[in-house]
Amino acid sequence: MKQRIITGVLLAMFLAVIIYFGEGNLEFLFSGLAVLLSFTASFEFSRMVSKNKRFSPISYSPVVFSTLFTLLSVIFFDKTWFYLFVFIYIMSLLLVYALLYVFYDDFKKEDFSIQILTVLYTSVGFIAFAYLRTESIHLIIYLFLVAMLTDVFAYFIGVKFGKHRLAEKISPKKSIEGAIAGLVLGGLISGLYAYFLEVFTINVVLVILISFALSVISQIGDLIASKFKREYGIKDYSQIFPGHGGVLDRFDSSMFAAILLMIIIMVI
Repeated sequence: MKQRIITGVLLAMFLAVIIYFGEGNLEFLFSGLAVLLSFTASFEFSRMVSKNKRFSPISYSPVVFSTLFTLLSVIFFDKTWFYLFVFIYIMSLLLVYALLYVFYDDFKKEDFSIQILTVLYTSVGFIAFAYLRTESIHLIIYLFLVAMLTDVFAYFIGVKFGKHRLAEKISPKKSIEGAIAGLVLGGLISGLYAYFLEVFTINVVLVILISFALSVISQIGDLIASKFKREYGIKDYSQIFPGHGGVLDRFDSSMFAAILLMIIIMVI
């Protein structure tokens, strides 16, 4: 626990510095971090799905495609043809893997689906991180606040009062009581932050509802990451952050919440 706390504090301090200074001429600091996180996450996920398989460079091709997708996206955010780029990139990705499936005998349909999943799973969330930071520093703080408070309240309330398991086969320690506490307290506190800092130009009720939605999505993201690990028989994706695991262990919930928040910002 001591190591986990120390690592958590150091990581929070590092993120705080990058978030604070990552704008204007130094925008590349946070965007670059998003690309680096995408690269690391795609490597972690590719290594996991390749566990107990014969090594093949194709198994790690998602690392290239995911990192490139994230990099080009943060470069082209402000271009009018950004959405066209996203469409073309995804269609090109499908074409590449379709050709591998047709012409490379060792590339099975399971490989096709898992590699497409790897690219999208380890890129879109980090693209959303970079997008939100370019929009406003308060947006990215709000995002991490929702995910962090939801996780903290779900854990401590769950440990103290949890009696009913939320998803016992996926994550035995998570409880329904903890999930509700994370939703209500995490969503409410982060929602008040968003309202008083005027993150949104909408009424407080809608801000709280958005915060609740982000809290729910962050918990779903956490469960999805946990199920992946359980299916492949691993405890953590890597050991980059002592006591916390890897990039996907640390950012699994906020990745999903970031995608939803990015969509909301684009719509309202």
